Amino acid sequence: MRTTKGIQAFIILLTIMSGLYLQLSAQDEESVAPGMAATIPVPGYVILSNGDTLFGKIRWALKYVENNPVEIKFTAENGASKSFNAAEIKGFGNQLKVWMEDNPKAFLMDQENYVSIPSFKKEVPVFMNRLLNGRITIYQNRSAVIVGSTTTVTEDTRIDGIAFTFTPGEGLFVGPSYRTDYRIIKGRSRFSSYFVVKDEAAMIKVEKDNYESLFKTLFGDCSAIDQELTKNPDLTKFKNFMILVEIYNKICN
Repeated sequence: MRTTKGIQAFIILLTIMSGLYLQLSAQDEESVAPGMAATIPVPGYVILSNGDTLFGKIRWALKYVENNPVEIKFTAENGASKSFNAAEIKGFGNQLKVWMEDNPKAFLMDQENYVSIPSFKKEVPVFMNRLLNGRITIYQNRSAVIVGSTTTVTEDTRIDGIAFTFTPGEGLFVGPSYRTDYRIIKGRSRFSSYFVVKDEAAMIKVEKDNYESLFKTLFGDCSAIDQELTKNPDLTKFKNFMILVEIYNKICN
């Protein structure tokens, strides 16, 4: 019994230390993977069950179901603190603080937004990191393999569509007013699989092995997307999944 408890305590300690190590030794913004645990209080918000939004500091309780956080500790701007689990609130957001090795001044990563939804297998309330929101909503699978640059468009690749332009280093432009920075897309596009919900239907897991079979289900109901695919066949590749979903959500409403 003591041995088992000792092992559990050691695993928890390693989890905490690994999170702190990533926060304290990140070499650049892109080296910190999305979905990293906020092991120290960081700026954020919570959305209560009645829809009210409160701002303050967020720290994860390091309690997980299917590798998704299920509880956070929130400290309000007035100093009051309270723990919330995924069954009690609609969601939360946090911004991780990162230190570069050669710069003692910390900077904040892009804000991550977590939504309280049923987990993929057990269907119990968890917080999932929402990567994209729209007709097709994408959530991070925190158990997926981080595959780095193999799922991102190469730096010298430019994609010009009928309704969009994507340029590494500049980002994705859809229509006259919408833009997503390339760094954000690159940060989102580094996983081997994702959890996906289309038009509020049941959640599915999308990965390279089943992507071709799910492609028509995801994108086949929009003629505008067909035009983009005709002009740019490479958009059908799994490595461009996040880019295509962003385009779909903007031109297929």
